[in-house]
Amino acid sequence: MERIYNISFALTFFTQFLFGWAIFFFLNYGVTVLDFNVLFAYFLLILSLVFQKKSLNVAINYPNVLFFVFNFLVFLTTINPIINGNLGEITQNLKSTSHYYYIVFFIILTFSELLKPKTFIYVIKGLIWLIFLFDLYGIYQLFARALGLPFGWLEYSNTGIMSRLEIIGTIQQTSVSFGSFYRVTSIFVEPSVHASFNIILFIFLVIPWIQQRSGFVKNNKILLILISVCVINLFLTYSLTGLASLFAVLSLVVFIEYYKSYKVIFKVFIVGFVIIILANYLMIELFGIDLLKLFLIRVENIFSLGSDEMGGESFTTRLENTLSTIAVWSKHPIFGVGLGLLGYQKEFTALFSDTTIFSVLAETGIFSFIIFNALLYSLLFSSIKLYKALRNTTFVSSDEIKLIGIVPYLVMFEIVRCSFTANILIYFILWMELSFAFFVLNYYSPKIFKQKVLNISI
Repeated sequence: MERIYNISFALTFFTQFLFGWAIFFFLNYGVTVLDFNVLFAYFLLILSLVFQKKSLNVAINYPNVLFFVFNFLVFLTTINPIINGNLGEITQNLKSTSHYYYIVFFIILTFSELLKPKTFIYVIKGLIWLIFLFDLYGIYQLFARALGLPFGWLEYSNTGIMSRLEIIGTIQQTSVSFGSFYRVTSIFVEPSVHASFNIILFIFLVIPWIQQRSGFVKNNKILLILISVCVINLFLTYSLTGLASLFAVLSLVVFIEYYKSYKVIFKVFIVGFVIIILANYLMIELFGIDLLKLFLIRVENIFSLGSDEMGGESFTTRLENTLSTIAVWSKHPIFGVGLGLLGYQKEFTALFSDTTIFSVLAETGIFSFIIFNALLYSLLFSSIKLYKALRNTTFVSSDEIKLIGIVPYLVMFEIVRCSFTANILIYFILWMELSFAFFVLNYYSPKIFKQKVLNISI
């Protein structure tokens, strides 16, 4: 059972990339291979609890307590729709709430005594090469779109990813063009998603090397090639999500790593800068597009609060979206309007909030908003504390130290993404990345900090 459970858990991370291709639809939700894989993992968990008398081992720490408190508060947010909503709103709220619990239950998988650290290590090593292949396709895509070559664009059969827009048929990838240059998307719906996975790849590749002088990829020449391709794709996505996340990750390195690591950071910065300059030179020569200059304009636009916005920019729209989200919350400050109901409010001009934290604020209320943010930052600070306690120990293997070491950076990335650029509360992508932190803290902290563990069995 343990082997099957770990394999099933690991496969969820690789089947997540098939989200765009639905096998069939259920209540407008596109059921994919990922869903079957996740449901199988859930089934195995329940099987192990009921018939094998295995247990859930839940450490009594801040992240775990806040996780369960937040999920209880989400349940309370159904009060407002049930009392004040019409039939359509009640139905939507029940669908969204059920969907949320279906997804967030993924974290419960990490509490099983069956799950082992080596599974996450296998996931990391596998994702490194899979995302690298996506990056190679992304570079090909650049030329395919400009020259009209095959497979320049992908179409998705999962219309559920455009929920409530009544779209029939297939959906094509979204990418703004500058002349013959289109922002690179690889296999993803839009460029920022591709940038996000490259931030995760950057963390997998660079952070262990900075910390241990040895990465998950042992050969430094191959490692340099992988980092170079990763940085090029980050550049070609032309994504502020990628830029802000990269800045946050490198800033965290300065704060929590040893002083001697600064020299390594400087080398990484120089290599990355040279790669970007060369890539930009090729962009100018091939497409007549100075992408570095366009990036500068995007950043300047933020500081001018959207006063000089270029075509395809989203900052002003996101700012207006945030303000209208806050306006909805001000009418329902305690319990919010209910999950999935933001787009039903007359004060709101879109279908969804653009960011996770403001979606939590408007849909679940002020207390849930506070607890959710406390959860994110408790995962960050707790993982930093654990990493500092273990980074020089011989208590665990070198690969496990690398696993522990990347967790603060994955959490920092999710804090940036949830706070500024993405509404992913009810998406596997958020809870899958956070599962690294929940598992590491739940597995190692009781051994190091003598935390109490609640053993839950049936």
